[in-house]
Order: sequence, then structure tokens, then C-alpha cells
Amino acid sequence: MPEYRYKVFLNARYEVVWQKLLDKIKHPEKYVQGIRHVEILENDSDHVLRIVHFENDKWEPLKELIVADKTAGIIVYRLVDHPYFEGETINICRTTNQVFHSELEYEINWKLKDQNAAESIEEKHIAEQALELAANEMKRISEEAEAAYR
Repeated sequence: MPEYRYKVFLNARYEVVWQKLLDKIKHPEKYVQGIRHVEILENDSDHVLRIVHFENDKWEPLKELIVADKTAGIIVYRLVDHPYFEGETINICRTTNQVFHSELEYEINWKLKDQNAAESIEEKHIAEQALELAANEMKRISEEAEAAYR
């Protein structure tokens, strides 16, 4: 997986976006295409440990340790025991100078465990598209929620 980041601006308050990001931890299927189901293994006040199962059976399930820091606006999804990759995916929400606007950044920092292995350009492109699609879906859902509050 490449190291890649994608940023969008939203017409939604920080609090609205943050609540959707927290909901995505336990219900990612509402925000990301291709997820079959999620197993929550631990749900503590300082972290969540989950396994995400995908509709595509060729994809390995993802075990993730998730830590959210509202003050910093950051949620980190760290890979746990993945057979091929190590690293994390990061969601960052920031306020802007405008009241009903926020900034959302998605970042993926995965590296192959096998230093001799290489990914194809197509695999990297698919990962980048998936990250962009996920960020834009969160933008759409957050803006709809903001509109409902007004």
C-alpha cells in the first residue's frame, strides 16, 4: 500500500464531522463500500480493537487497534497482526476560520512487511482511489447531517 493522503473541505461543523468519524469506528459499512461486517473485540474508554471483514473474499480481514483523540481531532487505525502490511490509517478533522466549515484529511501509511516484495502501480492506484472515495463519502454524510441540524 502506498503512503498517501487526501484532504477535503466540508460544509459541516467540527462536532458533526467528529461524531460521524466516531460512528465509523463501530459501523464502517455505513461509510466505506465493500465491508461485509465488523467484529468488535474490545471496546474500552481509550481504544477499540476490531476486525473488519470484506465482501471481496480475496482481501484479508483487517484487525485494527483504534485510538481517538478529540482534542487533537485525530483517529488512528493501527494494523494488528496483518500477514502482509504494517502501519496505520489516520483520519484528521480540523476546524477552519469559518463557522460551518471543517477540514478532513485521510492518510494511509502502510508498508509491506516483506522488503523484497513490491506492489503494482494498479494496486497503489486502487488504494488511493479507495481513500479518496472514503473521504468524499464522509464529506457527503457529514454535510447531510449538518443540513438536518440547521
